[in-house]
Amino acid sequence: MNKIKDKTVEKLFTEIGSKSPTPGGGAAAAIAGAMAASLIEMVCVLTTSGSLRTEAGRAKKLRIKLMKLADDDVAAFDAVMQAYKFKPKSKFKIKKALKRAMDVPQKVAELSKEIEKMAWIAAKKGNKNAYSDARSAIHLARASVASAMENVKINKKALVALG
Repeated sequence: MNKIKDKTVEKLFTEIGSKSPTPGGGAAAAIAGAMAASLIEMVCVLTTSGSLRTEAGRAKKLRIKLMKLADDDVAAFDAVMQAYKFKPKSKFKIKKALKRAMDVPQKVAELSKEIEKMAWIAAKKGNKNAYSDARSAIHLARASVASAMENVKINKKALVALG
């Protein structure tokens, strides 16, 4: 599997817009969170005084984790699709795959909440010329959380339906 981080933006958007179910909303949620983390990293680097500058490394680590989670989400949903195709049907395999497909976006949401907190601090204490970047990070982090939780909900619904 090609890693999402190694794709051009155009290639990634083409894949997301294709008839293939992956990468989909879960990967997009993780990417939105990673974009938010990148903006925070930039605001921190542009801030020349105070403790905020040291937060750039933390934002970078979160960005890297989220990009890995984008790939993990693709793998998790591919596993769900494979589990449903398995003959004979195995509720155990489907449930196991659905649980993983819930765990990944749950982690995305947790990390993106952390990024949102950092973004609020960056908006308040960061370089005033980068205020809109910090605010954009807030919106992207919130979108990441909401999108990731949609994936958790749909997979949970499928899991419950299996009994």
